[in-house]
Amino acid sequence: MFVQVILSVSHMDIDRVFDYSVPKELESFVKVGMRVRVPFGRGTASNEGYVVRIMESTDVPMDKIKYIESVPDDFPVFTETLLSLAQWMRQRYFATLSMCLKTIMPSGIKDRTDYYINVKYIRPTEKAAETAEVYSMDKRKQKRAEILRYILNIGDMPLSQLKKAVCGSEYAIKALRDEGCLEVYNKKLLAEPYCAALDEESADITLNTEQQAVMDIWDRERNALNRPVLIHGITGSGKTELYIRMIEKVIAEGKQAIVLVPEISLTPMMTGRFMRRFGSKAAVTHSRMNYRERFNCWKRAQEGEVSVVIGPRSALFMPFDRLGIVIIDEEHEKSYISETAPAYDAVETAEKLCAVTGASLVMGSATPSVKSMYRAKTGEICYASLDKRAKEGSAEPDIEITDMRRELEDGNRSMFSRALYKAVEKNLKSGRQTMLFINRRGYSTFVSCRSCGYVMKCGHCDVSYKYHAVNGKLVCHYCGENVDRPKICPVCGSKRIRYFGAGTQKVEEEIKKLFPSARVLRMDSDTVSGKNGYAEILGKFGKGEADILVGTQMIAKGHDFPNVTLVGVMAADMLLNTGEYDGAERTYQLITQVAGRAGRGSLPGKVIVQTYSPENPAIQAAAEGDRTKFYENEIEYRKQMGYPPCLDCARIEITGPDERAVIVCANEAAERLRSDEVDVLGPVPQYISKIKDEYRWQITAKGKSFEELKKSVSDMYFEKRQSFEAMGVYINPRII
Repeated sequence: MFVQVILSVSHMDIDRVFDYSVPKELESFVKVGMRVRVPFGRGTASNEGYVVRIMESTDVPMDKIKYIESVPDDFPVFTETLLSLAQWMRQRYFATLSMCLKTIMPSGIKDRTDYYINVKYIRPTEKAAETAEVYSMDKRKQKRAEILRYILNIGDMPLSQLKKAVCGSEYAIKALRDEGCLEVYNKKLLAEPYCAALDEESADITLNTEQQAVMDIWDRERNALNRPVLIHGITGSGKTELYIRMIEKVIAEGKQAIVLVPEISLTPMMTGRFMRRFGSKAAVTHSRMNYRERFNCWKRAQEGEVSVVIGPRSALFMPFDRLGIVIIDEEHEKSYISETAPAYDAVETAEKLCAVTGASLVMGSATPSVKSMYRAKTGEICYASLDKRAKEGSAEPDIEITDMRRELEDGNRSMFSRALYKAVEKNLKSGRQTMLFINRRGYSTFVSCRSCGYVMKCGHCDVSYKYHAVNGKLVCHYCGENVDRPKICPVCGSKRIRYFGAGTQKVEEEIKKLFPSARVLRMDSDTVSGKNGYAEILGKFGKGEADILVGTQMIAKGHDFPNVTLVGVMAADMLLNTGEYDGAERTYQLITQVAGRAGRGSLPGKVIVQTYSPENPAIQAAAEGDRTKFYENEIEYRKQMGYPPCLDCARIEITGPDERAVIVCANEAAERLRSDEVDVLGPVPQYISKIKDEYRWQITAKGKSFEELKKSVSDMYFEKRQSFEAMGVYINPRII
């Protein structure tokens, strides 16, 4: 018996299969998808690899065939379906198969014993201290005594914890097991489902006419062409209830479901609703959980103990063998695109997974991406809309635009417009809740000298430090570097150091000054800690323990608080000036999403949008609630400018610590790409031209056809990659 193995090495030069022989004693254990230890190259070193094919024979001469050394697990770490998906990702995202398989495998698999193997004392407890005392009198058994005392003090614990606490304890643990003192066992710790800020709706909700129509469209579509279904539903239109109904149907057919959410902050409410409907058959996974909890979620899915998994983009790779539906909530979110290799798009990848498995793909959003709307217009995907809020008596809020230029002209230098101040004051008097949104954490956005104009910048990144008042530090939000607040300017020595701009901390401080009696909560990455940090803050606000919630994008979508009647958008035009082609799209989406938090109950809602660009079409469309107008205008703009989705484009990032080498390589790559079939823009520095001491340049390539563009980019990448890396420069292409 022979196998083909991909090595756990991400280097392009060995991104191919290698044939190995399987020893007789391992033949019954080895399956496709299993990890193996194999010898590779000269010498005695062994490497981890993954079995991708089992064969009865091989074309490799027998004198050159090596044997598999060991099989670390008794289960595959990926299925044949996921192997097929990884091979597709390898081609689509310019990555090695090893990179793609590592992305698909469960987190922490290399050290899986650290996450689900426990140890406990199994003799009568009253004799343990006596046994430890006996062992301590024998020099050869000192470690055993130390182990017993530690366990008596702590109780049952992960095996990894014991090994760290008692160095060199492996032999002693084995001896104690052989003597019947200890038991080492599998312990499946289930992550505690979020229970804070849960929606109190009954499970016996009756679908309205619009919702039932969408259910019927989905049912027909999955039994016919099985195109992806895009649900374009306004905020509060009941998309989550539809997701639950669809999953109920799929589970009744003996199949399984994956629900992707873009933000961890969305999981408290959504998980609560799913747990009430599906109980122990539903599980959640996300990056705030430890490896042990995430691995156990994955293992329960593999063993068929759960039928529904909710999580971020990594949840897409659950080892389900009867996948029936993949639901992508807030499909427009950028967090569905990985920033590390392989830089995969979870929406694209989910569509491929559904095509391979025959599962249904459902995408939902109040503000679908321009790409998805374009595909819907062309009939490539199925479109369904929800134009009314699901709750009786609930209506979309009134949205008012405030021109902050006029506020300055009239002498108001506060970050709060007069309209927003009065609205907050009225809300507090009436006992209603308010949400204030600003898409920037920290106290101030930059620190500058008023004498010479010097701006305090991070030495490792091309960005200004943000001031955090809580610890009095200047912090870089890209590399985490922090320095003490300067007392004098490092350039001219002036004491006129001032703080400009505003973040969540400053908004919180100002609101407390203006309304001293208001109970204020702040929700950003500085205040949220631990796996339950989101749930704790949202739970307090949901129970009415705070009057005002200040936050970043974490509060902008998915939350349903009936007593919130006012939303303030503090800096609506922040995303318009990033230089990205989709700045207007992201601005429209963010305003619409955060506005949707107001008036979710029976009380009317109001939204005040503060901006220095009130005439901007995206801001106007969001305020008017005219989604058709926005998408038509944006698609027409993209057609004229030759931007996605109207034209296939690729973005090639060139990075490295030597700026001159990066520029040389960027120009060389651009020259190689230019042809009659491909137009090239750049190279130019990226919007943030340096992060963590790495200089960043980019090239935009536009092709007349997807295949021609992909071929050109691929040819350039594989031709130049090795020589660029020899200069310390790395190239990262992505089709956008």
